[in-house]
Amino acid sequence: MVGMPPGFSPSQRVGGNALHLLVFIFLALTARAVEIRVVGSDLLGDGFARTVAAFARQDDTGVKLDLRGTRPGTEDLAAGRADVGIFLLPASEPPPVGAVVSRVMGYQVAVVVVPAASPLTQVTTGQLRGIFGEVAKEGFARWGDLNLPGEWAARPIALRAVAPKDDLAWSLFQRVILQDAVAKAGVEFSANGAALAQRLLAAENSIGVAGAGVAGTPGLRVLALSAGPTEPAYGPTAENVHRGSYPLRLVLYVAFRRTAAPDLQRFLKFLLADETAAALAPAGFVPLPGGVRNQLVFELEEMK
Repeated sequence: MVGMPPGFSPSQRVGGNALHLLVFIFLALTARAVEIRVVGSDLLGDGFARTVAAFARQDDTGVKLDLRGTRPGTEDLAAGRADVGIFLLPASEPPPVGAVVSRVMGYQVAVVVVPAASPLTQVTTGQLRGIFGEVAKEGFARWGDLNLPGEWAARPIALRAVAPKDDLAWSLFQRVILQDAVAKAGVEFSANGAALAQRLLAAENSIGVAGAGVAGTPGLRVLALSAGPTEPAYGPTAENVHRGSYPLRLVLYVAFRRTAAPDLQRFLKFLLADETAAALAPAGFVPLPGGVRNQLVFELEEMK
């Protein structure tokens, strides 16, 4: 036959093409079998897990989540048993370094909320310590102690918070605001943010500590916080939290080996996407400001 070497038959040619096809299919299936092993905080929430599953289906990428907590996650990443770590740490604690790259991907935030009927719009950290803590000085029991006028002056302050069992808001509040002060015995704890919101709405004289997921609840107001009576007050916006102007925050890091960045790039970009930020919001997380996220995406693209 023209163009074929001596001894080469059409059946051999077909067999060779079939072999190439089988090799291609094997390589494709092998590539798909590789999983991105993700470890980290157990507080990311069910919404995050569902969004990761949707990404895995759409991107045809295997993603295995093992969210047992930040401490075991850092050990797994350091030992090479994981590809990506998502860790929640106090702002004063450095993230993993050395063989891995760590970048901020967001924050978990606690908020102080009051019913919208309250005239209070901002409060100092010292006042919060006096409201919720047993302190010798600046102990506040009635709203008049904070100079609220008229009929509010005589009203007692009803203290509310989300129970610390499955939410870090109260623990964060204790660390940043109360510090060494003991919490007042009158603090009433609710099982979750929704239950706390109902308790706050039922009593106009109440004030509560919760995760940022309660922000936007109709009938409630999130208070701006200031370091002192002459200092500016800041609300928990993405910009204020990122700058550190708003103090009630834990830092959410994503960590990975720099050499693996090209292979992980699509997943890392997904972690910075709007859809992921929306999935994390109910668990009290605040994303990076848009411009900061865009800059981080650019940095990831430059990692070779």
